[in-house]
Amino acid sequence: MMKKGILSLIIVSFFLAGCAGRVPILLKESTIQNGNYESIAKNLKKNEKDNLLWYLDAGIISENAKDYPLSNYFFDKAEVKIKQYNKKVLAGNILANVGGILTNDTFMDYKPKIYEGIMANTYKGINFLRENNIGNARVEFNRALERQRRAKSFFKVEINQEKRKIHAQAEKTATEKKINLSKIQKLSNNQKTKDAIGKIYSNLFAFKPYPDFINPFTSYISGLFFMSVHNYAKAEDLFKETYGMIKGNETAAPYVKSDLKYAIKLASSTRNNSKIHYLWIIFANGQGPSKKELRFDIPLFLITNKVYYAGIALPTLKENLFAYSYLYITDGNDTMDTKQVASMDKIIKTEFKKRFPIIMARAIARTVTQSTIQYELRERNGAMGGLLGAIYQDIMNRADIRQWKLLPKNFQIAKIKLTSPTVSIYTPGHVKLIELNVDQNANHIVFIRIPERNAKVVYDEVSF
Repeated sequence: MMKKGILSLIIVSFFLAGCAGRVPILLKESTIQNGNYESIAKNLKKNEKDNLLWYLDAGIISENAKDYPLSNYFFDKAEVKIKQYNKKVLAGNILANVGGILTNDTFMDYKPKIYEGIMANTYKGINFLRENNIGNARVEFNRALERQRRAKSFFKVEINQEKRKIHAQAEKTATEKKINLSKIQKLSNNQKTKDAIGKIYSNLFAFKPYPDFINPFTSYISGLFFMSVHNYAKAEDLFKETYGMIKGNETAAPYVKSDLKYAIKLASSTRNNSKIHYLWIIFANGQGPSKKELRFDIPLFLITNKVYYAGIALPTLKENLFAYSYLYITDGNDTMDTKQVASMDKIIKTEFKKRFPIIMARAIARTVTQSTIQYELRERNGAMGGLLGAIYQDIMNRADIRQWKLLPKNFQIAKIKLTSPTVSIYTPGHVKLIELNVDQNANHIVFIRIPERNAKVVYDEVSF
């Protein structure tokens, strides 16, 4: 009878493991290549899923379809989810749910990342700017900047609560299963396990990060916005912040320095009657990193030699390719290349690195708990019980690889003085992507999105 119950548990776990944490795929590879965003966007509301990551991806798809009200509708939905989670953290309610130990993190609600909230507000600000809704654009850029300002202190609160949550679950498990908490400490301090994991993650973590949770692109595009609405003092501060972050690190630093000088010049003028105008390129290039699963076998003697399997599954990040290493822009008289102002790869990896100790601690607690259950099944039901327990543990040993999939790999910028009414944009291979007819008596910002090489180019333009 007991064996039938165990077998039922295994069958159910197969089903649950297949369903847990699944986020509906909104874009297929062929859609990215064809750029048929409009056909998907028109059905998004009808097929809406109450899921943070779904809302975030739907926001970008709608943006690519140039349906900016719809894009902001989904980013609003995403922001509601993020605010709900943040309120729980700040109220200390994160301990209310201590699940995920008997199963895995994919069974839990997805926890928003700080960069996701910042980028959601940034995209909303850009969408409102495209619609010439200056008031709401200002609100969203200010919200994005405020998220950056408060991110470090919020993260500290969140991580401390996560640590308490793991400890509470470990104590609960120790009491219910009658195991010694020192086993968890022994496993976490095992040098072989640490060395194996550290070696694999060393290359991933070998980069120079931006300051804590600050996205140079958000600071830069906010500065460009405030300059466009004649708030030159705030634009100057934001360009200074951006330049300080990327000087010596990113190739776009000279462009940002030029914008800083331009904002200072405009601020010192009694009136803005400059006869010189510029065109800026904002290039969202490629696709951000993908999460993948890594699995590690744990020395069995650390837990007990009476189990068949003990392992830890952890997420890692795999970088994707650029669409193009750069674009170049020419008006027939001058030519400028786009340069990287912010790496989303680096931003995502920075937060992942900061969260990794907690991810590791949860995985350790899970391994100890599930191995203890496996041991009890063997003690009560013999070898078959232990084997089925090992199968259950293997099925549930899964890393949480959910993420916002449609962010770009990096943001690049360029700036060219307008000396001709015709501006063309090319790939490094001299393939013309865009030809623009522009008003030389105005400034222009051109937003370009290319998710991968040879994909359809999505672009639009605002003037000021």
